[in-house]
Amino acid sequence: MSIARVSVHGDRLEGIIDPRSWLRLGEALVSVQTVSVSLDLIRRGQVIAADGQIRVLGEVRCERCTGVMPLPLSVSVHSGLAEQESAVLAMDSTLEVVIAENGVVAQQVWLEDEVLLALPMIPRCAEWKSGICPVSGLEPLTVVK
Repeated sequence: MSIARVSVHGDRLEGIIDPRSWLRLGEALVSVQTVSVSLDLIRRGQVIAADGQIRVLGEVRCERCTGVMPLPLSVSVHSGLAEQESAVLAMDSTLEVVIAENGVVAQQVWLEDEVLLALPMIPRCAEWKSGICPVSGLEPLTVVK
């Protein structure tokens, strides 16, 4: 995405992304059903402010019972796109810096990175003490002495 093409009045990046194009996300999850993006892009001098949401519906493996559980994920994006980090930080230090090398942002990589960073490190289904897991239908592992 060329940041020079974003108008002063702002543009919108919106739509459904083919989850097969996000290979790293496909490797991190058991399955990916849908990925949608809704971002407002507003030019502020040399910086493009990007604000909005990325929504993912998929399945992830539970680290407790090893069953598959649903993962609805909504990732907030608050980024500044520019050729130089200093331009973003001078404008708003709360923006996450995204470098646009030669004025171009690798859009797919940037958005997929945002989702990957939001994934739970140790996904676990609902807590349970005994019996069958309500998500996976598996029994918890027990140690017998």
